[in-house]
Amino acid sequence: MEIIITIIVVIGFLFSSLVNFGSNFNVKKQVASVVQPKIIKEQIVEEKKQESDLISTTVPVLISKPPQVINLIETYITAGPEQNQIINDTNKVIFEFKEKILSEQITERIYFETKVLGFDNDWKKTYSKKRTVTLPIGSYVFLVRARTKNIIDYSPAQTIFKINTSPYFDKLKISRTRIESFSKPSLITLSANIKDNETINITNWSIEGEKGKIIIPQGVEKYYHYYNSYTNQDIFIKKGDRIYLSGGYNPLGRNRNFRLNKCMGYLTSSFDFPIPISKKCPKPTSQDVSHLEPCCQKFILRLRTCEIPDYSEDVDVRNDKGCIEYLNKNLNNQACFINHWQDEDFLSNSWHIYLNGKNVVANDCYDTLYLKDQNGLIVSTYSYGQPVCR
Repeated sequence: MEIIITIIVVIGFLFSSLVNFGSNFNVKKQVASVVQPKIIKEQIVEEKKQESDLISTTVPVLISKPPQVINLIETYITAGPEQNQIINDTNKVIFEFKEKILSEQITERIYFETKVLGFDNDWKKTYSKKRTVTLPIGSYVFLVRARTKNIIDYSPAQTIFKINTSPYFDKLKISRTRIESFSKPSLITLSANIKDNETINITNWSIEGEKGKIIIPQGVEKYYHYYNSYTNQDIFIKKGDRIYLSGGYNPLGRNRNFRLNKCMGYLTSSFDFPIPISKKCPKPTSQDVSHLEPCCQKFILRLRTCEIPDYSEDVDVRNDKGCIEYLNKNLNNQACFINHWQDEDFLSNSWHIYLNGKNVVANDCYDTLYLKDQNGLIVSTYSYGQPVCR
């Protein structure tokens, strides 16, 4: 009888243990499905605290997962900067990411939230698996987390990186190159993309390639050919400017780099410029010359823009002192400068810089040119040529 009683007690104990095990198992499943929604508010508070630390530290602070959280979804960064990468050649960063579902209970639509600590004020919602962001110079942490309405990845994928480009990045671009040929020297064209009323000093900036390095020199803002006491000054560019750097020699002399003005077209009759000069000299109108003799008027109005008058074979003009006086006071580079140097449209948006034999543009070979500011930080890159040459 004692044996039978003992057996009954053991069976009852085993049955009670199984019941308790099943009950605990169900509780764990319920916790897994409800624990995340309950702690969303607490996690947001924790994130705000950790993100605020970024303001007072030079090293970015990573967001950590709260304790005792069961993740039902995970996030991975599949493309973008490597951990602790320093990016020198672009300020545009592209991230790609994906999710991994750890529970069959997730049936809601999945989306992502991204955040760049040090740049974004809040999370950015997206259904895309890619984010492109343009950043100023600085250190950043990129965070991305997959989520649904009620489920969230509390261990966001994250990577630290640094943008180390120039503060002038892409404000001045290498827009075109021309290789040296038998008849023409090399030519590099820079284009300014800056705001109204903004100026940038580009003197002592450099352009570097496989063939070497050139330094952007000083120049003359308002060039007057008949004034020989120029003091070169730093070159300041403004919105819409183009800077032409020729490997050729300046026909005006060394260190005579200049901003083009509307009177310089007259100099093309005396000098052969490797960088073409547009002819936009002020041209007299019929009203301007109405006080002159008819033959003089006809002669002047038939002149081409920026043409220096040659009246040696025109007897009527040659014998008309009033006509000759008008020609000398108006239709040449010297007279044009004196009469128009204060005009609002006197200066053009083109700088002409001569490197006097220096050349960084490789002939027919693949190369990348780097435009760098005075501190050696990259402003623009430009690749050209045929890679088969290597």
